[in-house]
Amino acid sequence: MTLTDTGPAGAPTFPDDPGHVLYARLLRRARVTGRCPVWVHPDELDHTLDRPTDPFELAEAVDAIEVDDLLDRWWPGPCGSDCPCGDSLPIEIPRVPLHRPVDLSRRSMTFTSAVRLAESYSGSLAVVDAFRPADVPAVLGWSGICNYLHQDLVSVAAVLRYWEVRWGALVVALSRSTMTLSVAAPPMYDAECEQAAAEHFAFCPDQQDPQNGDFYSLRRYAGMIRGADSWHFWWD
Repeated sequence: MTLTDTGPAGAPTFPDDPGHVLYARLLRRARVTGRCPVWVHPDELDHTLDRPTDPFELAEAVDAIEVDDLLDRWWPGPCGSDCPCGDSLPIEIPRVPLHRPVDLSRRSMTFTSAVRLAESYSGSLAVVDAFRPADVPAVLGWSGICNYLHQDLVSVAAVLRYWEVRWGALVVALSRSTMTLSVAAPPMYDAECEQAAAEHFAFCPDQQDPQNGDFYSLRRYAGMIRGADSWHFWWD
């Protein structure tokens, strides 16, 4: 994974008159138009990471990834007895099977949740050549994960697609090192909260350590995201 100057591939456009009505319209039609919105300032996209620049090649690469296996490889557990969280991570990510698998990525409630969160943003609205928010970071070559060489943007897109389907979680905003998702159907029960919390720790290594003197155990963090209508990630 290398960091390069931003090139023309995947370069977004920035509407002259961005607004929440425009955001909502673009988001709801992205699967048809292949143009997806995200709130991000152009200065936050000065550099890009390597990724497939052909949209069909990117889609094929993302589709080829088995997300459970990927998250297992990224999983930081088990931690030792000296871990500052005070509650050792399990050996594997705890998982709860869906009894009735439902794809929430296209549900009206999922779009409504994203539009509601987007109302807190203003300024720069980028329009990206992507059919769904999960692919936006990869299409942009977003460099937020540049300090973590075990991660790549194709894999990030695969996890984000999975969260779109399971939790109705959509990427709404990016900065140089942060990502914010709306969550239409957040986990509520203990077991699914711990699964989602573990997936967060695997996806974003800094999620467990906010670097403010605190350090989250899996159970504590699971309680923090219970019923939360947005998820915020930060990579150091």
